[in-house]
Amino acid sequence: MDRRAHLVLLAALLPACSDRRDEPPRPVAAAWLPREDECAACHVEIADAWARSRHHAAFTNSDFQHAYEREPTPFCRECHAPEHARLPAGEAEALGVGCLACHGGPATLVTAASRTGSDAPHLLRRDPAFATRTCARCHEFDFPADSGRVPGTMMQTTLREHRASAHADRSCADCHMPAAAHDFASTRDPSAMQRALAVVARRDGDALELELRTRDVGHAFPTGDLFRRLAVHAELVDVDGRELARGVRYLARHFVPRHHPDGRLRHAATLPVVDDRVHGAARVRLDLRSDAPAPAAELVWRVDLERVDARDPDRPEASTIADTIRLAEGRLPPITPASR
Repeated sequence: MDRRAHLVLLAALLPACSDRRDEPPRPVAAAWLPREDECAACHVEIADAWARSRHHAAFTNSDFQHAYEREPTPFCRECHAPEHARLPAGEAEALGVGCLACHGGPATLVTAASRTGSDAPHLLRRDPAFATRTCARCHEFDFPADSGRVPGTMMQTTLREHRASAHADRSCADCHMPAAAHDFASTRDPSAMQRALAVVARRDGDALELELRTRDVGHAFPTGDLFRRLAVHAELVDVDGRELARGVRYLARHFVPRHHPDGRLRHAATLPVVDDRVHGAARVRLDLRSDAPAPAAELVWRVDLERVDARDPDRPEASTIADTIRLAEGRLPPITPASR
C-alpha cells in the first residue's frame, strides 16, 4: 500500500481531527502524546509533504548512507534517526526526522509555532521561538567528545550564523517553510541555490576577481554540514581552445587535519578553523599563472556549490564529489591595449 493510501486509511480509522464542526467543544486536551501515524491522520497534507522531504530521508538518503558506512556512530544517528530511543531501529531509520522529533515536547506536550487557535486533541504549547529554536537540535552542535577537537570548535554553526545575519529577526521557517510547507524543498532546489548568490566577475590581468553577495540568506552560504563548499574555478584559454593555466579556490570551513602527513597526531591547540564562506558578502581573487604571456586568452570562470562525498582535508581538490549545482559562470574577454 503506498503512503497516500495508508494516510487515507488512517484518517478513516481514527477520529477525524480535521473537521469537528459537529462535535461539542473539547474543554481540556487529553494528556497523551500522539504516535506518528496519528499525527498523519489529522494532518494529511502536511504528512504528505513531509514524506517527500529530506527530513523523511535523513537516514536513508544515499549521501548520508555513504558517510554512515564509513562512520556508523550513534552521534550521527541521533540527528538522522532521532526516534531510536522510542522505536525499533528499522522503524526509526525509515522514519528519519519525523513529527515528534521537532514537535514533541516534554512528557505529553506537543510544541508548535505561535499561530493562534487550535482544537488539538492533545496538549499543545504555542511558542514564538519554536520555528527557529527547534532547528538548533540538529543544526547547531559541537564535535563529539572523542573527536580530538577543542570543545566549542562546533561541527555546525547555522543558528549563530543566523543570529549574526541581517535576517536575525526572521525565523528559519519564514524562509525554509513558506506557508508552513513541510517538504523543505529549497534546500535541494538548484534554482533556489542560484537565486541565493549574486556574482559579479572582473578581470585584472591574468587574475579573476569576484564579488559575491547573498540574497535573502539568513546564515553563511553554504551552511550546514562540513560536506558543502563553494568551488571557484577559472581557466585561461587561448584562441584555439587550449588551456594555458587554471586555478581553483574552495570557500568552506577549513579544518586542519588531525594528523601530520607522517601520521603524527597534531596537538588540539594547533587546529585552527578558517571560515571563508560568504557571510553576506565576500571578495575572491584567483591568480592564474601562465608559463607564457597570454594577452589573447579568454578567462573562463564558474562558481559551483559542491556536496562532497569523502573529504580530503590535505588535498581538497582530490575530494570525491556527490553532486554539483552550477551557481554562476562566464567568460571574460582577452586583454587588449584599450582594456589595459
